[in-house]
Amino acid sequence: MKYLIGVDGGGSGCRVVLASKTGQILAKSNSGPANIETSFVRAKENINEACRKALHLASVPQEEIKNCFAVLGLAGSNLGDYAKALTNELPFAKNIILNDGEITLEGAIGHLDGCIGALGTGSVFVGRKAGKVRLIGGWGFNLGDDGSGAKLGKELMRLSIKCHDGLEKHTELTMRFLTEFDHDIRKLVEKTKIFQPKDYAVYAPMIFTSLDAGDRNAKKIVLTEVQAIEKSLYAAGFSPTKPFCLIGGLGNNFLPHMSKIFRKTVSEPKGDALDGAVSIAIKEYVK
Repeated sequence: MKYLIGVDGGGSGCRVVLASKTGQILAKSNSGPANIETSFVRAKENINEACRKALHLASVPQEEIKNCFAVLGLAGSNLGDYAKALTNELPFAKNIILNDGEITLEGAIGHLDGCIGALGTGSVFVGRKAGKVRLIGGWGFNLGDDGSGAKLGKELMRLSIKCHDGLEKHTELTMRFLTEFDHDIRKLVEKTKIFQPKDYAVYAPMIFTSLDAGDRNAKKIVLTEVQAIEKSLYAAGFSPTKPFCLIGGLGNNFLPHMSKIFRKTVSEPKGDALDGAVSIAIKEYVK
């Protein structure tokens, strides 16, 4: 095998890095969503597209994809038989498929024990103790993804419907949200029948903007998710004496509203998920 490939695939997009066998970065590329649980075929297409883009950018012949060792960190890979099915359809000489949280952990804290919370379109909490990795959450949007953009968007919709029905009181946030649907819940329900996690996550920034303005319903939504995030971090093995990172597109949004112990001990990640994928690829390749 001549090259290493690292893939970071989630609900919002797919990122790829092409590297030499020693880890020298040759090219980076990206494509569309790559959650293999929510959209297997589309994810496979986007992964292949991004990998071939990276080869092109590095002026490496396309047929060399058959001489690559790939580490793929993919949302949804811990569910069903999706990872096994995908492995059988990928063009690499050899590949390993992990949850995207595992490569994110490796990139953030290196080989050390510690934990991370990865909060983006989806979410996962990952810890390492005595070299053993443990995943908390990451069970997909329908039943999990606490603290994710998708979960926030869905909770905004649920709360807005309750306000419309008179079960809760409207604030500017819920009123503004429902104006997008002409305050017609039937339109909202119909539109969301085809929603993917990224479609719900679009509304997360609106919630945090409203929270900064003191909106009561925004506070209710966010603080409920904060409780779930903190419980998940403890379950993943959080310790104030070990490295801890809160990352992803929403990490910095949640941090100011978390308990003091998390705010005091959080640190900047050493690298990102692609760095982690390459690091794992080097270790596995050497074996």
